This record gives sequence, structure tokens and C-alpha cells, in this order.
Amino acid sequence: MAELRAAAAEAFAGLARVVVIEGPAGIGNSRLLTEARRIAGEHGARTLTARGSQLEKEFGFGAARQLFEALLTDPAERERLLAGAAASAGAVFDLTNEAPARGDHTFAALHGLFWLTANAAAVRPLAIVVDDLQWCDTGSLRYLAYLARRLEGLPVLVVATLRTGEQYDDDALLAELQLDPATTAVRPGPLSRAGVADLVREGLGAGAEDVFIAACHRTTSGNPLLLRQLLRALEASGVPPTAAHAGTVTAIGSRAVSSMVLFRLRRMPPASTAVARAIAVLGDGAGLATVAALAGVEDTEAALAVAALARAEVVRHEYPIGFVHPLVRDAVYQDLPPGERQLQHERAARALAGAAPEQIAAHLLQMPERGDPWVVGVLRAAAGTALHRGAPDGAAAYLRRALAEPPEPALRPAVLLQLGQVETLGDGPAAIAHLRAAYDDPAIDPVTFAAAARMLIHTLIFAGPEGNAPAFARQALARLGPGFGDERQAMPALERIAAYMYSGDAHVAGDFDARIEGDGLGDRMLAGGRAWELLSRGENLQEAVRLARFALAEGVLLDGDPGLFWVVAAVVLEDTDAGAGILWDDALTQGHTRGSLFTVLAAQLWSGWRDWRRGDLPEAVHRLRAANDQSLAWGGVPALGISYGEAYLIRALVDQRRLAEARAFLDEHLDRPRVGDGVRLVNQAHAYLLMAEGSFARALALLPAEFPPGNPQWFEERGLRAMALAGLGRTAEARALAEEDLAGLRRWGSRRGVGRGLRLAGELTGDAERLGEAVELLAGTGARLEHARALLALSRVADEPADLLREALKAVEECGALGLRAEIAAALTARGEDVPAEPPVQLTTGERRILALARGGRRRARDRPGGVPDPAGGTRHPRRHRAQTDARLTHRLRSAASSAQPRRCTVPA
Repeated sequence: MAELRAAAAEAFAGLARVVVIEGPAGIGNSRLLTEARRIAGEHGARTLTARGSQLEKEFGFGAARQLFEALLTDPAERERLLAGAAASAGAVFDLTNEAPARGDHTFAALHGLFWLTANAAAVRPLAIVVDDLQWCDTGSLRYLAYLARRLEGLPVLVVATLRTGEQYDDDALLAELQLDPATTAVRPGPLSRAGVADLVREGLGAGAEDVFIAACHRTTSGNPLLLRQLLRALEASGVPPTAAHAGTVTAIGSRAVSSMVLFRLRRMPPASTAVARAIAVLGDGAGLATVAALAGVEDTEAALAVAALARAEVVRHEYPIGFVHPLVRDAVYQDLPPGERQLQHERAARALAGAAPEQIAAHLLQMPERGDPWVVGVLRAAAGTALHRGAPDGAAAYLRRALAEPPEPALRPAVLLQLGQVETLGDGPAAIAHLRAAYDDPAIDPVTFAAAARMLIHTLIFAGPEGNAPAFARQALARLGPGFGDERQAMPALERIAAYMYSGDAHVAGDFDARIEGDGLGDRMLAGGRAWELLSRGENLQEAVRLARFALAEGVLLDGDPGLFWVVAAVVLEDTDAGAGILWDDALTQGHTRGSLFTVLAAQLWSGWRDWRRGDLPEAVHRLRAANDQSLAWGGVPALGISYGEAYLIRALVDQRRLAEARAFLDEHLDRPRVGDGVRLVNQAHAYLLMAEGSFARALALLPAEFPPGNPQWFEERGLRAMALAGLGRTAEARALAEEDLAGLRRWGSRRGVGRGLRLAGELTGDAERLGEAVELLAGTGARLEHARALLALSRVADEPADLLREALKAVEECGALGLRAEIAAALTARGEDVPAEPPVQLTTGERRILALARGGRRRARDRPGGVPDPAGGTRHPRRHRAQTDARLTHRLRSAASSAQPRRCTVPA
């Protein structure tokens, strides 16, 4: 109780708190949840409640719907709560008929539900109370885990109960929520022997003997619910509480709950038993008419049976109809023989005809397969609803069951395609298996084939065996019938980009002989891929920019591609100083809105790359960590996609001078299997780290002595090798390589690349003219860190270096490049200037948002009567509390940035 009170006080003051009440069934978890609701009410909080259900485990965002549906009934309040970013949660509540543009709405739902929570808490503190967390649907668990990581600053308390001692389907998600830093576990213990004695004497008489009491304690292990049921069973059987009847306690208590429930049912009329079984099959919340239909009785008779069951404490007295405790439902449900259970679920599905597809599908999952087209149709409709709400796990479960029914042969390819599309969101190998089955099915129609082929090849690139994607693209192109011009453009684009990614060779795809004739998605893919080839080969910068701009124009590529061709086109624009503008932010927003995890991780990864290249190191590290976690959550093969994020993260950490962290991260992931571009990029990052550690010989061994033809702006091995040689004192060799590097960069012509090459060559030769040119070129590119390096190098050969050093210091402090700052600070200090020992704290965009939310939450708290409640009692002074909490939040954020290891996230950050 003390923990609940403290958690409520801190949470409603804007400090993140999640409480998970853990324990075995009957220990009192739900009773403590009632107390949590009461405590929240004392703080003036609005309480939202939900309860997990075994039957509704696949019901998309079922628990989240329970939490918020009542709030959304009023049109004016619904408009306020679903305003702004919360609008994407509308699909969860079936408030929009808009179909997903691509993929599912998982990320849109999570993002929207978070902002729905924030909007609800903007007016009044919020308590989210969930009973039986272990039976909540996967989507709702993802929402709670997503929310837990973002609670700081919101006046929101989350309290949930979790039954322990069993294994659950979503154990990983439950563990993520339990292990979150904001989560506190409350574990109610069993009754002591003295506590059992009090209750036995209260229930069976003050003369209860010690041996009898000991038997009650031993039989129930002090579990309050089991003890209560045991005492009622003993009282109903007329067992006296004496030592002589201690053996009877053990006999009755072995099945204290189930035996008592079944004993009561057998003493009731057959209609009551039939109604109890119907409620057990239908689950909590079924309507009386449906219960009556399944039980085979009239509505009036069913109503009388429900009343009798309530008097016997089998079902609740209040509406909706449900059992008093999950253990009671289990006892009734398990009393049904397995075959009878399946038939009852089939009857339930028929009785619910006309209800929401997911309600019917919950029972279809439990019934025997019969090859019934109606079953397949309902399951596919339920899958579509689940996908639209952002619950792909439920959608996949429905579609797998539809395949098992099975569907009619002509419909099978469409069901396989639908299932494969769902699985591309989180299980690459499973998606490939089902998409390949659709692709190979002789009954597939041309339109379904074209869709399956494109999706299959894209998934093969990131989650398939090495080399398969290009071969499939060629096969698919050969099989495409007339009238699929857009797909005919897409297949060569997929084939060529896959060939490059698996080889890392700029020329592996051979000559480009395709013609870009239209402006459809396939043409844009082909243009983006061609722009990338020109960059990687270092040929025709102007044509590369033109093609990249065409590829990205009008949003066609961003709308139709999950995160491959719009990425390479945007990278071309960034690397040629043309800039991709707000594309990265648009892509991130689009990924959230459409619910595409792949789009979100692609936007995070490559905007992190951009931030690193520009010198915004804290933001780069933040984004790259998120992208790496999301890559693992997506389920793609780490050998390809995640190698980019890991390589760029290591280099950004080195530039921040967080060498120990970079080393620990690399050592943890060094043995990961890699292919193509991933091998090269991780080797580059490893060599970069080794040079920062002073191991120039080891770095040199990782870098090739022969360089394949390609653009040195992308293939940086020559420049890195020059740095390693210089570190070993082999200056002549280093200068020769730097000159070759600069010549290649000049041929390509990017200001950023030429500036980098001039800086390296000028640094190795002490050429002030080249270094001055590098400073001038880099000043207009936004590459602040590289510009600062050029300023520092120029200051070492300039007659008046002070201004250069001050400009460089300002730039590296904005970048968060601590190692370079130390060099510049030392140079200024040597000239007699006073430089602070520590740079000002630079927060990432995400960290600044947390502080803003925290301040907003505290402003709302100050507006409430009594100011901000203090967990220790009393009220804090608002201004002092704000300063203290800002300091505490900033300390937490900086500590996390400097020491926390990345965690695998089930729902992306």
C-alpha cells in the first residue's frame, strides 16, 4: 500500500511510474488493484480500467479499447482526444474506414495511442489500471510497453496485475514491461499461519484447533482465495474444525476452487449449469441473448439462472455478465471435455453470426477444421480488421487458421499473400515461406502474382538467403504477363540494388540499359536505383541529382516503397550537397501513420547517418540505437540491414570520444555474420575505432591495400588507410594515398567530399592553401564536424590561429565531439584563453521533448488545487520542484546516454 501511494504521488507529479502487482492466482492482486483505483481517486485522477481475457487474446488492441472506449463516446471529447498525432489511433476504435496504404497500422496505433494518453492526461491526471496483464492481447501489451518508455513528464500512473507461475505467449513483452526502469514490482505475500488462524476461527468458529488450522495453512499455502473457498467448502460440508478432521481439509482442499464451484453447480438446476458453461465458452461480457442461445434455454430462464449463479458467487452480481474470478471460469471451462469444448465454440461462432468478425474469429480458432468457406471469409475479415487496428499478431493467427481450414484452391494464393504481407512486418523467414507458396501456387492469378513477386523480392533482399533476390527478380520479370508495365520497371530495379547490397561492388550490376519511360512507382524505383549506381561509381553527379529528384518528386516513391529506393535517392541528394530537405521527417511520420516498422527503422537509420555526417552526434546516436533495436524487432537478417546502423553508430560514438562504449558495442556484435556492403562498412568502423585507440597497425590490417573502382566519397577505405599509415609514421605513403583520394573526390565533385579530401591532404602536407580551401568549401555544406576538423588543421599552420580555434570550439560543442573539443580547448588554453573544463550539455531532440513534456505535466499539476503532491507527504514549492525535477531528468538522460546499453525493444522507440 505504501508503494502504491508513493507511485501515485510521483506519477501524478510527472515522474514515470509503472507498478506491476505480481503473484499467483488468488494471492490478492486484484484486491490491491482496487486499492490503486481508490488512491488514484484521492489524487483527483481519472481512472481507466481493462481486464485481459484468454478468449480475447487475439482481439486486436482489445484491452486498449476497454481503456478508452468510454472516453470516446462523446463527440466533442473524442475530437479533442484524437486531435493531432493521436488521430492515427482512430483505427484502433474503428473510427476510420481508411485502409492501410501498405503494411499494417502497428506503429500508427502505438504512436496514436501514446498521444491519445497524453491528450487525456492534459486536462486531468490519468490512472491506467489493467487486471490480468498476462492475458492481454499483444497489441495492448505493446502499447503499454511503448507508453512506459515515454511516461516521463506525463501525469500518468500505470498499475497492472500479473499472474506468475505460468508461461505465456507474450513472455518477452511482459518481461520488457517488468524490466523497464520506470517499473516497480509489488509482490503480495501469502497469509501467515497466524493470519490463517484468524480467518479459520472467524469462519468456522473460535474453537478451531491448531492441528486443523495447520492443515488449512499447509493445504492453501496461505493463498487468500484458496483459503476462502476451502473454508466455504468445509462449512457447506459440515466439517468441524477439530484435529480429527485435519485429513478432510487435505482431501477437500486439493481442488479448493474447482471442487467448490462444481459442487455448487451440481446442486443447481440443469439450466444453471448450461448457462455457466455458455458464459465460460463465450467469455466475459457476452449478452444475455447470446448466452441463452448457446445454453439452449429461453432468455427468461437464462436470466433466472444468471441470478442464481450470482447468489452462489459463481458469476458477478453486476453487468456485464462474467465470473467472479478467472479461477472460477477455469473450473467451469476445464470441466467440459475437450471435444465438447470445440463443438461449443463452433456453436458460439454460429450464435454470434452478425457480430464483429474478431468476436466470431475468437471461437473459430478453437473449433475443428471443416473446409467451410464461411469460416475462411470470417477469418480473413477479422484479419483485415486486426491489421487495420495495428494488431498484426492477431491477423497472422486468423490467417494461419484460415489456411488450415483450408480455403478453396482458387482462393489459397490470395490467403497466402495476405498472410505473407502481415508477416513481412515482423517475421521475415515466415513471410518468405508464405509469399513463396503464393508465388509458386499454380492457381495464382496475374494480379496476385505481381503483388506477391514484388513483396517476395523485397523481403528476400533483407531476410532471405544471400543471392536469392536477384534471381527471383529475373524469374518474376520473365513470368509477368502483358499489362504490368510498372512491375516490369520495378523488377530490374530490385535485381540491381540487391546485387549491389550483397556484393558491395559498385559495378556488379553491369551496364544500365533500362529505359525510364513513365512516372509510375516502377519508374521512380528504377530512377532511384540508377542515381545510387552513379554515386557509388562516382559518375555524373548532375545526372545522379536529377534522377534522385525525379525519383522523390510528388511523393510517389515514399508512398509506394517501404524503405529502400526512397532511401538511396535521399542518400544521393545528401551526399551531393543537394540535401533531402524534410524527407527524413516526412518518412518517419509516414511510417508512423501507415504503421510500417520497416519505414520507421529506415527513416531512423538514414536520418541517423545524415546527423552523423552533419555532426549532430547526440541525435545521431539516439536515432541509430533506435534503428538497430527496430531492425531486430522487425526480424530481418542482421547480416545485411543492421550492419549499416551498427557501423554508423560505432563511428558516431568514436567521434563523441565514447571509446569504451564503442568498443563494448563492437565486441558484442563483431561476430555477427555479415555480407556485402555490411562487411565493408563494419570493417571501416572497426578500423576507425582502432585508430582512435592508437592501434594503427591493427587498423591498417583491416583496410584493403587494393581498392576496387568506385566513388571515394562512399568507399572511404583509401582515406582511412592514409590515416592509419600516417599514424604509423609512414607519411610518404599516406600522402600518396591522400592525393589519390582527393583526385577521385574532385572527379565526383561534391563540396563535402572535396572538402574532406582537401582537409586530409592538407593536414598531411601542412598545406595552408589547401586547408583554407577545405574550410571554405565545408562551411557551406552543413558538415559541422568536418568543418571543425579543417579549422583545427588550418589553425596549426596559420599565423593568427585564435579566431579559427574559437570557431572550431563552438562547432564541436554543438556537435558533441568531446575528443576534438579537448584538442581545441588545449590549444586555446596554451594561448592563455580561459576555456571551461566541461562543454555545455547537448540534449537530443528526444531528450528535449521529454523535458518539455515534463514541464507541461508539472504546469498542469501546479494548476490543480494544492500544487504538486510530494511522495513523502505535503506539497512541493512549484518552482523549486521544477528545478529539482529538471535536474533529475537531465541527470537521468545524460546517465542513460553515457552508460546504458541498448535493449532489444519489441515495440520500436
